[in-house]
Amino acid sequence: MSGGSRYSRWSEELTELLEEDPQERFQNFFKSDKYRQRISQMALNGTTSIVIDLEDLLKAYIDLPEKIIEKPDEYLRYASRAAFNQLRIQEPEYAEKIKDIGVTVRVRGLLNPTPIRVLGSEHIGKLVMLEGIITRTTTVMPLVTKAAFRCKRCGKVQYVEQSGTFLTAPSRCDEPTCGRTGPFEFIQEESEFIDSQEIRVQEYPEDLPPGQTPRSLDVRLVGKDLINVARPGDRVRIFGIVRAESSTLPRAGKLRTFTLHIDANFVESAGRETETLSISPEEEEEILRLSKDPWIHRKIIRSIAPSIYGYEHIKEAIMYLLFGGVQKNLPDITIRGELNVLMIGDPGTAKSQLLRYVQRISPRGL
Repeated sequence: MSGGSRYSRWSEELTELLEEDPQERFQNFFKSDKYRQRISQMALNGTTSIVIDLEDLLKAYIDLPEKIIEKPDEYLRYASRAAFNQLRIQEPEYAEKIKDIGVTVRVRGLLNPTPIRVLGSEHIGKLVMLEGIITRTTTVMPLVTKAAFRCKRCGKVQYVEQSGTFLTAPSRCDEPTCGRTGPFEFIQEESEFIDSQEIRVQEYPEDLPPGQTPRSLDVRLVGKDLINVARPGDRVRIFGIVRAESSTLPRAGKLRTFTLHIDANFVESAGRETETLSISPEEEEEILRLSKDPWIHRKIIRSIAPSIYGYEHIKEAIMYLLFGGVQKNLPDITIRGELNVLMIGDPGTAKSQLLRYVQRISPRGL
């Protein structure tokens, strides 16, 4: 076969591959042994999400990972439908049980981290991977996914699928004899909710450019498998879709400037520090020996940032900060055991170096 004929045949096969239904390609991907097992495990654990590794998808279909990165909303929808179809084949009873919820496909791997400070308009609507430290988490908040509204004129109840930030009411009553544009009453008892949470992620201190303050970004988590998976102080990798949201001013409309946030698809720990340490017998013996040293207080102070000369009163305050205290519950008041330290000083007086030392040795330092 000539080179031109081989190239022509290869082009035809590639065109045919690209024109194949994406959902069918995901369906074939989920038939592999590894993912058949994950789908069965999902039914066994009673969950509604499955994690796929983009490296595995790259081996099966070279173009699909790029499609997910560029058009995550569309292609993750194809993947979720395919996963649910495979679940119906393997576990029909469980699939029938969760048919109203469906299956959510979550992805991880392959992507290089995108620094928070370089996120911009070119990333809107695309899948990215961020690395950082969680600095704040909210409580779990129910998020309505399907809202029930009752027409106050005729009493007809209708349901509206919800997306975005604000609650969307029907535009018109679908009762033929009514057809009015409202008013509508939201019915909480007949609406469907899902758990959600918001976290704030900050850049790693060691990755900061000289003289710069750390940047932060809000991340929205939706689904039981994502909420409460990490706490403030945890280092995480977040795979999610970049969204832009504009504020609305009364009588003025929406602003032209938008604020970026991430709708998380998958959250992965990137080195959570354990709070319960395993102490060897030798270390326990050393700790007991040091506890009897009459100069232990002075030795601990001198061990804090030893490369920085002096500042013993500041180091003593840092020592108390690191060790903390014991909470006291009195009849009329509760006295907290921890304390805060505010450091104020001229530039070049080693404030940042002292803080970086604390951040390195503290299990949950930020």
